[in-house]
Amino acid sequence: KIYSTNCVACHQATGKGVPGAFPALDGSLVVNGPKAGQIDILLNGKNAMPAWKAVLSDTEIAAVITYTRNSWSNKAAENIVQPAEILAARK
Repeated sequence: KIYSTNCVACHQATGKGVPGAFPALDGSLVVNGPKAGQIDILLNGKNAMPAWKAVLSDTEIAAVITYTRNSWSNKAAENIVQPAEILAARK
């Protein structure tokens, strides 16, 4: 639900993004790599990606990261993110 509400407009329901505008999350090195990188991008934004730290709760950010790391073709080794990890990254 969080992905559908906040992310799908740019990254699409398929996770394929919009070429040249919004990167794909499906197969992304960030999504499939160490979770700290994805946490940082969601909290602080990057390029056209807005910072979500003042908009979404720790639980919501953890949920959307966990969703993307387990969706489409993604098979991230670190596939679950807990709200406590988001809280720690905010500091």
